[in-house]
Amino acid sequence: MPVQWFRKLAPLILMFGLFFGGVTPVFAHDMYLGGSEWAIGKDRILFTIDLDPAILQQIEAIKELGDLDSLTDEQRRKMETDIVQPYMNEKLSVSVNDRPYPVTVEKMEKEGTVWRTWMKASDLRLDQQDNKVKINYHLLFEETNNQHVSIGYIYFTDADDDSVKKVFDYSQPDLMHTFDSSHAVWEFSMKSKAAALRSQIATFLVLGIKHILTGYDHITFLVALIVIGLSTREALKIITSFTLAHSITLLLAAMQVITLNARFVESVIALSICYIAVENLFAKQVNYRWLVTFVFGLVHGFGFASALEELVRGKSNLVLSVVSFNVGVETGQLIIFLILLPLLYLIRKKFSIRRVTAVASIAIFVLGLIWFVDRVFNLQVIPF
Repeated sequence: MPVQWFRKLAPLILMFGLFFGGVTPVFAHDMYLGGSEWAIGKDRILFTIDLDPAILQQIEAIKELGDLDSLTDEQRRKMETDIVQPYMNEKLSVSVNDRPYPVTVEKMEKEGTVWRTWMKASDLRLDQQDNKVKINYHLLFEETNNQHVSIGYIYFTDADDDSVKKVFDYSQPDLMHTFDSSHAVWEFSMKSKAAALRSQIATFLVLGIKHILTGYDHITFLVALIVIGLSTREALKIITSFTLAHSITLLLAAMQVITLNARFVESVIALSICYIAVENLFAKQVNYRWLVTFVFGLVHGFGFASALEELVRGKSNLVLSVVSFNVGVETGQLIIFLILLPLLYLIRKKFSIRRVTAVASIAIFVLGLIWFVDRVFNLQVIPF
C-alpha cells in the first residue's frame, strides 16, 4: 500500500521538486543589482557606479586579483588604469548632441559594502537650447548573462567644476533610469521630463513583477496558504488580506517610518512558511486563515521593502515609486494565483485533498526550515 501510494503521488512530488528546486543563483532577488548616479553640469558629467565585490569580480581580470579589500594603494591604482579604464572604454560611452566624449576613471574606493567607481566626461558643449544627452551602458551584461541591472539616478546642476559631486549629497535625483540589457541606452533632452516620469512608473512596475516572480520564499508561502483546498471565496479573502498587509508595511518601511533588520525579516518570513505548513498538517480545522495571512503579510511587506530600498534614492517621487512597485508585486502575485489555483484544482481531481496537502506541506516545511537555518546563521548557502 505505501508503495502504491508513493507511485500515485510521484508526479506531484516531481512537480514540487521542479517548481522549487530548479533554481539557479542568476534568478535570485538581487539579479546582480548595482547602482549609479549621474550629475550633469554645465560642461561635464560626473558619475559614480556602485557594485558589490562579487558582481565586480564577474570581470575575469578583476577576479584574478583575489580579495579586493586586501589590495594595496598601488595595486588598486593599477587595477583602475590597466583593467577598469580599458573596460569602461569598451563598455560605456557618453555623447552630447551626437558628439562622443571620452570617459575617464578618476578613482575607485570601498564605500560600505560596495566598490564605488568615480568617473567623468569633461569639456562638454551643452550650448544648445535643447541639448540631447545620451549614455550607452553595457557594463557586465556579457559577464552576467544579461542579468546585471543598474538603477541610475540622474541629477541636473549648474555647477561648472567638480563641486558638481556635492549634488549627490544634498539633492534629490531629478530622474531615474534602469540600465539593463533591454534598456542599455538612456537619451534625454530638456523637453522629455514627462516621458521620463512615465518611464520611472513603468520601471518600478516591472521591477515589482520581477521581484515577486523570483521571490521563491513569497511564492512558497502563497502555495502553503491555498494548497489545503480553499473555496474561491476563502482564496480571495486570503489574497486580499495578504495584499493589504504587505502594502501597509511596504509603504511604511520605504518612507522609513518603521525599519527592521533585513536578516531578521527574512528569517521570520522563513518561519511563516514553516508555521503554515505545520498548520496544514496538524490542524483539524483552519479557521481565520485570512487573519494569520494578514499578520504574516505585514512581515512579508518588510521583505519587499528591503528590495525596494536598494532601488529608491532620496524622497523624490517616493510614493509614486512605491505604489508602482507595489502594483507590480500585485500583478505578479495575480499571475501566480492564476497559475496555481487551476493547477491545484486539476491535481485535486486526481488525488485526494488530504494526500495533496500532506505531500505539499511536508515539502514546504522542509524548504522553509532550510531557509530559516540559512538566514539565521547567515550561511548564504541557499542561492534563492
